[in-house]
Parts: sequence; C-alpha cells; structure tokens
Amino acid sequence: MSEPNYAINIDDILGDQKASFIPIADCETGSTQARQSGTDVTIDSKLVSAIRRTGGVLQPIILRKKEGGKYEIIVGQRRTAAYRILQEEDPKYQKIKAYVIERDLSDDEIRIISFVENFGRDDMEKSDYVNVIEYFYMKFGGVLKATAKALGISTESVKKYLTHARLSPKVKQCIEAKDFTIDTAMKALKALGDDEDSVDEGMLIETAKELKKAKPATRKKAVKKMQKQGISAK
Repeated sequence: MSEPNYAINIDDILGDQKASFIPIADCETGSTQARQSGTDVTIDSKLVSAIRRTGGVLQPIILRKKEGGKYEIIVGQRRTAAYRILQEEDPKYQKIKAYVIERDLSDDEIRIISFVENFGRDDMEKSDYVNVIEYFYMKFGGVLKATAKALGISTESVKKYLTHARLSPKVKQCIEAKDFTIDTAMKALKALGDDEDSVDEGMLIETAKELKKAKPATRKKAVKKMQKQGISAK
C-alpha cells in the first residue's frame, strides 16, 4: 500500500480572497463532513452567547459553492446553527461571514479539512472522529501509519479511537464513569492479548481497574509481566 499524499494547505486553497457574507438559509452540511452529530445548538448555548456578545463570528466559516446557489459547510456547522437562532433576535444574523472555496475539492479532502479543524476539541462527538478514522483506515488497507499520515495525527491516536469503537458497551460505560481511562483499557487489552474481539469484557474491566491502581510509571512493567505470565483472555 503506497503512502497517502494528502498535503493540504488551507491558505493555498483559500488564496487571498476576502471573507464575504453568505445567507445562512443557503448553507447546508454535506455527507462527507467529518462532524455529523453533536451539532445541536440551543439559545442557552455558550456559543450563542459568545456570538451575540461579539456581534458575529470572529473566525469566518468555510464553505464550498454548490449548484443551485447553495453552499456546503466544510467548517462551521455549529456557528451556522447559532446564527439560525440569533436571526430571530436580529436580522443581521441572516448572513454569516465566510470564505468560499472556489476550486473543486475531493470528498477525502473535505473529510480531512473538517476533521483537522475539529480534532482535539471536546465539542465534536467521538463517533464522528471514529467514522472518519475508520474510513481512511479501510481505504488504506488497515495500515495505521497511512491513516495517521492522511489525517495528520499520530498512529497512537488512530489506534486509540479504533480501539474505543470496538470495545463492548460495558467497557465504554466504565470509561465514561471514569473507572479507568481509554489508555488504561488499551494497556489492559494488550496484557490480555491485544484483541478486543476475543477478550472477555469482565476480565478486561478487572485488569484495567487493577492497572489504574498502579503508578503510571509502573504500568508498562505490569503489562509485560501479565503477558509473560500468559493470563488467559477467555
């Protein structure tokens, strides 16, 4: 599998254009946008209050022009949603400050741009991260390094999200309840065979809880010790 070549420079894509004001009624989210969930905004949202306080967005959203006078949102779904609320208060919010990409973009480029813009932020759903990562993981034949290079993230991040997606609901509940972290769960998984499809969830949870008790510096040694002892994953 050849290495992916998705070198994207947003400044080159946008050129030296100035931001324009686009009717929010003409803005819509496309199917290749990384963020597909967690875009709901209410009148009490901090984002709505922030935009109201500044009288508009500080950073323009990014759009791609479509046929029929419509625009696909590449970056800025939640800001656009906030404007839909604020337009009821003031008609100036019927248009949003935006950069419009003139050249054609592939679906993969759109996925990457929207993914990178949101990566590391807490307001994007984990499932959306996983969907994009899994898409490129499958595209590049299950190669972690190629997936990481395409998205501009570490191979460890790729593995973390893919592992989380494959954990059982019960293990995920423990992570959400802060019984242990995804990193500790991954260490426990490694100690038990590194195969989330065959490891018993009860043993995985028990092992992760035990590893959590150990000092961070000693967890790797604990994992190696478990591997040598050949702890059964069944």
